[in-house]
Amino acid sequence: MMLRLDEHIRLWDMARIRHIEVRKITLKPGERDSFTFRSGSFLCISKGNALIILNRRTYSANNLQIFHVPNKSYCEVNAGVEGVEYNIVDYEADLGESLSHDLLSLLDKWNPFDSVYYAIPYQPVILYDLLANMLELSKLPQQAVSLQLKGVFYQWLSQVIEQYHSGPPSSLTASPADLVTMTLEYMLKHYSEPHTLDTLALAVNRSPGYLSNCFKQVLNRGPIDCLIRLRMNKACALLAETKLPLRTIAAAIGYQDTYYFSNAFKKHKGISPQRYRKLLEEEDVTLSAGRNSIVAPEQSCYIPICDNENHCQYRNGGSTNMFKHSMKVPTSLLLAFGLLLGGCSTNAVNDATPSASLSASPSQPVPEATGSASSDTSSQSSTRLVTTPSGELEVPTDPQRVVTDFYLGYLLALNVKPVGTNRMFLENPYLEDQVAGIVDISDNLEAIVALNPDLIVTGDANKYEAYSKIAPTFFLENNSNVREQVEKLGEVLGKQSEASAWLSMFEEKLARAKERVGAHIKEGETVTVFDGGILKEITLYGSAYTGKTIHGELGMPMNENVIQNIDPKVGWLSISSEVVDKYAGDHIFMAVNAKTETFDYANDSIWGTLPAVKNNELYEIDGYRFYFSDPISVMGQIEDIADMMDERAQANAAR
Repeated sequence: MMLRLDEHIRLWDMARIRHIEVRKITLKPGERDSFTFRSGSFLCISKGNALIILNRRTYSANNLQIFHVPNKSYCEVNAGVEGVEYNIVDYEADLGESLSHDLLSLLDKWNPFDSVYYAIPYQPVILYDLLANMLELSKLPQQAVSLQLKGVFYQWLSQVIEQYHSGPPSSLTASPADLVTMTLEYMLKHYSEPHTLDTLALAVNRSPGYLSNCFKQVLNRGPIDCLIRLRMNKACALLAETKLPLRTIAAAIGYQDTYYFSNAFKKHKGISPQRYRKLLEEEDVTLSAGRNSIVAPEQSCYIPICDNENHCQYRNGGSTNMFKHSMKVPTSLLLAFGLLLGGCSTNAVNDATPSASLSASPSQPVPEATGSASSDTSSQSSTRLVTTPSGELEVPTDPQRVVTDFYLGYLLALNVKPVGTNRMFLENPYLEDQVAGIVDISDNLEAIVALNPDLIVTGDANKYEAYSKIAPTFFLENNSNVREQVEKLGEVLGKQSEASAWLSMFEEKLARAKERVGAHIKEGETVTVFDGGILKEITLYGSAYTGKTIHGELGMPMNENVIQNIDPKVGWLSISSEVVDKYAGDHIFMAVNAKTETFDYANDSIWGTLPAVKNNELYEIDGYRFYFSDPISVMGQIEDIADMMDERAQANAAR
């Protein structure tokens, strides 16, 4: 980043923003979504975790990350073990025809509209509240809300830029007591809003599990229990000081159901709200004079001695451990939450209030195919029927104009050169000498129509319907075995003999490569695949993605902890660098950005202690090259690994 905050804002300020659109996507654990951005966009991870492949880079994204993505960028989102929810904010920026010299110099310095950059917000709730507002506005007719949507977008954009320049959120380095204090302060301001443990964790940018552990460590109770205590204290004040009906009081403290509120109040205070108010009236408590205790003088709170909520505090004299840890939390906060009265609870209370969530965006309209798309298909001399998971499909006997979004390397392996594919695959280094003349379609329906395809091969089920309106479309699940994919594509394309020949060649080369790498791996040794270098958060791979060739094809044995902790349906795991020793094998392959990254592992306090590093058995590989999973790329990766291990063995022997 080479711009100051004021320079960054100035460049956005001079741009004319048009056509703002917001949509929400939810993926279950292990699910995948891929697409090409048709305009400048922000990709906003709001919940869960994902492995994101974006313009030759791999990012392991957790809760609360915002990526800026330039036009025509190819993106693949792979949901982790928690699944993932994310929003996409599309915009068009018109920079104008004439710019001053100083603005042009800033753009030369760094162009914020044509660059990938990301922020970890330190005030995420502000951003996601504005994002939710934009999402709702984007569902309405644009003529009615375009100005309002643009106004909210500018508010949101201003926050993104400011938080981007402010660095990582303070909660990432906060002590447990500091984090608890931050959360309590947030609750004090937002106690009337619907919350769950997830939404509270979102507010301070930590995982729900970590936040809960901090509360247990500092206050000996969970964050939801503290929130309920605060709400009940607020309810007591409203019952004593106002004549508001119960339904109004319940809504004021975050309960939309009066019956549920009454039950919660009785559980925590020992009596119903009506009884509480009546006792106050019988004690002749006035609004101006305050209120007297409604329990016997020897008791220290409104809860009867028989209530088990914190009975142990009165009988045993309180929790010494709780006060020892909580002294770092301001006394005013502890008083507001009623936490100076006791610190023990025999019941873990879970608030069932539903969390606020963003609504799903409306489905996007699909343009109708033009006549030119079908005219070429109809001119084919013959067709045939092939069986697919979606049913029988009529395809040309000898397709001449094939378009594919994902399967470029597969088609080339079968001696079929498509007329169009996505740019991401045109830039595959293993295919660079075979792609001349292939058009970049970038998921653009109009570009596909213009190519007059007679067959479309897709790996995206969500695009099948739209593609089918243009030409016969074959959908092939892209996470199946590479051999099965080659065979099926050979059948659909009428290239069975080519598929058989390629599979025979592949097995022969694979067998030779296994012999070569096997010579360098002793019995009982294991291999681990990481991504991220010596960064704080790194990615661990199983037999998928970057690990597909190493573990899946070459069969290099995994560390036992990798096998136990990685869900096979997901294939990867984000871990902290502090625990790499649990997963590190005797040989390590580290995926990096080969053009810009290399790391000094030997002198790092963590990595330098690993046997693989001490024995010079850590190999840096180009993460971009090892992203691709088509047969040509897999074969190239296999040979690259074998060459790499042969060369390292020679170098180690010469030392």
